[in-house]
Amino acid sequence: MGVLHDIGVWLWRLLPANPILVRVVTAAGHRVRHLWARVIYLLALVVVFLYGGGLLIGPERSLAELAKQYSQTFTAVSVVQLVLMSFIAPIFCAAAITQEKDSNTYHILLTTPLSNAQIVLGTLFSRLYFVWALLISGLPIFCITMIYGGVTTREIFESFGLAACTGLITGSIAIMISFLRVGTRRTIFAFFVGVAVYLLGVYAFGVSPLGQLAAAPDSPLNSGTLAPRQMSWLSIVHPFLALLVVTGQTPAPDWSDVAGFTWPASWLLVRPQYGYMILTTLASVVMILVSLVFVRRGARDTQGAWVGAILERLGAANGAERSRPSRRVWRNPIAWREARTRGSAGGRSAVRWVAIAGGFVSGFVLLLAHHNAWWGLGALSVDLTRYWLTALVWIELLVVLLVVTSTAATALTREKEALTMELLTSTPLTSRYIIAGMLQGLVRLVIPLIAVPVATVAAFALTDLVRVGTTPVTTPEAIVGVPLLLIAYTALAALVGLHFSLTLKKTVQAVMVSVAVVLGGAGLLWACGTAVAGGGSTVSAVILPFTPFPALQTLLDPWRVVGSDRIGWNVGPPTAEELTGVRMLAIIFSAVAAAAYAAVAFGVYASLEKNYDMTVRRQSA
Repeated sequence: MGVLHDIGVWLWRLLPANPILVRVVTAAGHRVRHLWARVIYLLALVVVFLYGGGLLIGPERSLAELAKQYSQTFTAVSVVQLVLMSFIAPIFCAAAITQEKDSNTYHILLTTPLSNAQIVLGTLFSRLYFVWALLISGLPIFCITMIYGGVTTREIFESFGLAACTGLITGSIAIMISFLRVGTRRTIFAFFVGVAVYLLGVYAFGVSPLGQLAAAPDSPLNSGTLAPRQMSWLSIVHPFLALLVVTGQTPAPDWSDVAGFTWPASWLLVRPQYGYMILTTLASVVMILVSLVFVRRGARDTQGAWVGAILERLGAANGAERSRPSRRVWRNPIAWREARTRGSAGGRSAVRWVAIAGGFVSGFVLLLAHHNAWWGLGALSVDLTRYWLTALVWIELLVVLLVVTSTAATALTREKEALTMELLTSTPLTSRYIIAGMLQGLVRLVIPLIAVPVATVAAFALTDLVRVGTTPVTTPEAIVGVPLLLIAYTALAALVGLHFSLTLKKTVQAVMVSVAVVLGGAGLLWACGTAVAGGGSTVSAVILPFTPFPALQTLLDPWRVVGSDRIGWNVGPPTAEELTGVRMLAIIFSAVAAAAYAAVAFGVYASLEKNYDMTVRRQSA
């Protein structure tokens, strides 16, 4: 009994009575910003619920129509909930370790009697507590969708399970990265880019014919379209593909359909939503164990210091002498520092170059696949290539926005956290030099990223012009319109990040707010563009250039916009007159939209330059 008592006390102190968990939950739970986080989260769910027609009940509608309407509303709210969980959890969890390190209290934490397991589990679950509390707070909204049928209790709990496990896996990854790599800037930058690329890239591949499971039954909702006709075999590792199974859009196969698969593959394919939950939980356990090893080891080494130590020892062994040639500083020293030194906000992270190389390789493979007929779908090959091209450019735009926003948000906060802001203020440099130098560094950072989708679109457009007599994949005007819009969107996102980097003091907080504003604004414009697109192809060609993601689709694939009542993939072939009119309107209003975004960006820049000195001195007081 004494042994069992000691084990029980150890387990009790490990998690329920964990000092970190108790401190964070009791103290941070009363903060106003957490209250606003809950309000904004619930407000987003309510808006999507109302937008989906959840409360638009007419007396002339039958119960079957109401059940169908509420089923569609449940799907929309579940998607938004899953998106929020994918990004809220890593923000909360990554901030736990980085805030301790930024305030120089992490080493004090290591001197306490807390074990490695208490530090890791307390840090992880104290943050997941708020994430899962947000998740549970939205349960009443989901219960409303059950009133008229069409949604079952099992579907609601499965969607909540997918969201909870997504929060667990993303939070575990963020905690592991925080322990492995000391630092705030690269932790958030690399992780957000990785999450976005994984979610969009794997989803795009999963809904394509190459990612669909042949043994699965055809979907009753998307028959005859380029949307997923069958369940994807990647549903067991992707939350949104698993959500398609939960909502019945891509039914899972029966046991007889997967008789040729061995266990556990057969069980995972029949129950992909449960397979996703189990696999993510097991992966989270592995990441927690890895974090346990590096709790104190990571504190002894700075970010990448162990690599430098190895190289230094090799150099000393070879008798090499460390030296550095003199460097010529530019007219604007801030711009020189941002572009040529490791002190820049963007740094020299390998993740950025991996994303660039991956984008070029993906575009080249897509071009070869189309012209060599790798799809094997005959007439559908052009439509499928347009789908992949649009999806690829969307992914690259999202990566660009995340990179430039998160990097801009750290441009000034890193100076505040390093206590070098006062030194920068005491120099003869004016606010114009400082802001312009930061922007020049961001420009040098983002130009290679923008070049990836531009080069991909140009390759397809030029190939279409060379191969006369074949059905074109995209339009020639996309060569001009796509970079024009990308530059406008990126400029505004960079200045939004700089604005919050100036007004806020902490890097994590600045990145959170900046990314939320940029992605939230893009999502809101997307929803508005989708709503007004029902007015026809002419209205769509005029309005959609002002919405970041649909604007690119309008330039790349106007065939989908002509004659459509919404942005979708199930659109009949347009006439030549309609297509010409839409293409002319699209390129004209793309230029107008780019000018409008540039004007807003210039206004933000002028405000930054005007308020820089006053804001810095007020924060230093």
